[in-house]
Amino acid sequence: MKNLLLIFTLVITSIVSAQDSTAVKAEAPKIVSKLMYGNTLKVEDLEFKFVAVESDSRCPKGVQCVWAGEAIVLVDVFKNGNKLEQKRLVFSPTSQLQNALGNLFSSESLKVSGLNIVPYPESGSKIKIEDYYIQLAVKN
Repeated sequence: MKNLLLIFTLVITSIVSAQDSTAVKAEAPKIVSKLMYGNTLKVEDLEFKFVAVESDSRCPKGVQCVWAGEAIVLVDVFKNGNKLEQKRLVFSPTSQLQNALGNLFSSESLKVSGLNIVPYPESGSKIKIEDYYIQLAVKN
């Protein structure tokens, strides 16, 4: 009986401690950075400067709208201090997928995407230009 109990314990222990041999590839996390209006964000040898809010026609909180609206911003992209281009980002409920795929800068090793513009408009109040910021996702 003792031998049977010992064998049973060894079998259960070996089954419980067995590990899965499947290799799992872990994806690097996205880093979300806040870029204030007029400021510059440095990522490796790149710089991103939030230069303008072209328009903000998003439907304010507390208001019934036929159209959800959109916000359009301009961001200058610099590499090693030299301006590469000016990107126009459109933030709307229908542009979320487009904004998630490296729309600001994309290379083999780095993707930078505009995720959101904050603050969201509220009925009866105007947003000061210096209060705007965009959330950028940086993925290596």
